[in-house]
Amino acid sequence: MTPDHPLDFTGERFLPEVRGAIFYEHWHRYAAVAAIVAGKRVLDAASGEGYGSNLLAHAAAHVIGVDVSPDAVAYARQRYARPNLHFVAGSVTALPLATGSVDVVVSFETIEHLTAQAEMLAEFRRVLAADGVLVVSSPNRPVYNEAGGEANHFHVRELDRDELAALLVPDFPRQAWYAQRVVAQSALWAEDAGGGVPPSCIALAGDEPVVTAAPAAPMYFLVIAAGSGVALPALPALSLFDDGALSLWRDYARALSRERTLAWDELGARKIAEERLAELVPALNALASAREAKAALTARVDGLEAAFAQAQEQMRALATARADADAALLRERADHDETRRRLAYRESASGWLRYPLAAARQRFAPDR
Repeated sequence: MTPDHPLDFTGERFLPEVRGAIFYEHWHRYAAVAAIVAGKRVLDAASGEGYGSNLLAHAAAHVIGVDVSPDAVAYARQRYARPNLHFVAGSVTALPLATGSVDVVVSFETIEHLTAQAEMLAEFRRVLAADGVLVVSSPNRPVYNEAGGEANHFHVRELDRDELAALLVPDFPRQAWYAQRVVAQSALWAEDAGGGVPPSCIALAGDEPVVTAAPAAPMYFLVIAAGSGVALPALPALSLFDDGALSLWRDYARALSRERTLAWDELGARKIAEERLAELVPALNALASAREAKAALTARVDGLEAAFAQAQEQMRALATARADADAALLRERADHDETRRRLAYRESASGWLRYPLAAARQRFAPDR
């Protein structure tokens, strides 16, 4: 069952959906050692996505995949379900396994990701049975990046042959070395190996290695023929040819390098975009907060302006009322002044002399 959310290819670990030379390199290693794990207890150290552990489980008695990434372990558990296959999160320098609990340790393309390389090998020795076997692969530093392209950012310490051999000697003094490289060559092979051991041609059928009689369906036939009784000269059972400069492979490698550079550029651009997004989110949050604060401040200012306008209206009404009151007071003062003037006149000598006459006139005046 394929999980709903597949792992993203970052370049740190191989995924079986990735094609190209890396596909052949990774699958070939697991397929080649499948025969030696038959019926064995196997540890797949740094199992990653889990495809290799699943392949080995076709033949092994039991396989346990250990990876430092909990996400990769959870993904592998969901995608690869077999009764003899289990995945556990853990470090290769502190394996969550009992001493002497496995017969074979498989560790492909792991050692170059660590600085604690000797510690990892010591852990492998600890969990292996006394007659256990380690199968380890490592990129050959002088050749791995021979084109001088962009280095693998996830490799901490790559090794050459002597350095790897020296690391293995303390715990694994017996060593049988095999070389691996994806090549672009013309292959010529015998249809009948003449009773000898034929070359090993391995192909994938789904996720299980299958040994085939030939590397591929032949595109051409080369026939050596002679008359009756003539001994035929023999060619090697498998012959590989190139121009001595690996031109075909280098053409492919250049295209692959360009593709890899573009992929790294895309990953770098994605990382920069994620960093910018991480920077933008707080800014957007701050902007949203500022907008909310501005809206609240605007509402407060609008309220204060309305209150100010109401206060101005009240002040205008008070001013009008005060003006009316001042006018009424002036009129009242004028009346009081007139009354005081008349009283003063009445109290004067002229007023006393004129008052009886004025009163008489008013009394005897004819009605009008």
